[in-house]
Amino acid sequence: MKPFTIIAILALTSLFACKTAEIPLDPAMKAEAMPVKGRNGLQIGQVIRYGEYTTDKVRRGWTKGYDIPFFLRFQAAKEKLGFTQYGPSKTQAEVACVSKFKSTEIPLVRDFFGIPLEYKNYFAGSVVMREGRNSWDFIVHNPNGDFLRQRASAGFAESGSQRIEIEAVRGLQGQPDWLKELTVYGHEFRMDGKVVGAVSTVNRGTVWIDQRLEAETRTVIAAIATGLLLRTDVEEADLRAVR
Repeated sequence: MKPFTIIAILALTSLFACKTAEIPLDPAMKAEAMPVKGRNGLQIGQVIRYGEYTTDKVRRGWTKGYDIPFFLRFQAAKEKLGFTQYGPSKTQAEVACVSKFKSTEIPLVRDFFGIPLEYKNYFAGSVVMREGRNSWDFIVHNPNGDFLRQRASAGFAESGSQRIEIEAVRGLQGQPDWLKELTVYGHEFRMDGKVVGAVSTVNRGTVWIDQRLEAETRTVIAAIATGLLLRTDVEEADLRAVR
């Protein structure tokens, strides 16, 4: 690809990323856009807010003690995020995420989630509801996607027989189709084949959650969406440390 073509692609991508345009949404989903507050800026004392959802101060390194299987399995991971997710009807969930795994930890991912080792880049975590201790484990493989869809970005969250599918969203509203192949701008959440939520990681971020869902399910989706919004911060901090 010629340098001029590369520059043109980057310029067009930046143009759309700077606009208020958002990811395309399924019109059947009954949800309002919730702009994210707290994603940008200092990480010390960071709190994420959107709509009726908020967190406590984000903890990097899991400073709290946990006795949940996921937390115990991945205690040695270097890049970790922890926070309490607050949702509707006074629901609360303890959330812990691992943004990147060492090669020696990937077999643990396979054993824990029962998935094949097709990717090296995973984002995974656990959402534990305060009431009843109901626990959801989630994983997104290849969360950044690959150029021209060479490798997909997808995942799931499970709690017993309940399952939420997580799929990447490429492109923004109004973009040419060829530009939509370039990168992942967010993720959709599906249940029983229907889109019930979405998170855009463009600029400050935006979240949508279907209001027809029960409060616990909405809080679980919010917890995963918050984790995806924070994940990039962890990777960027790691790159700065390497430099």
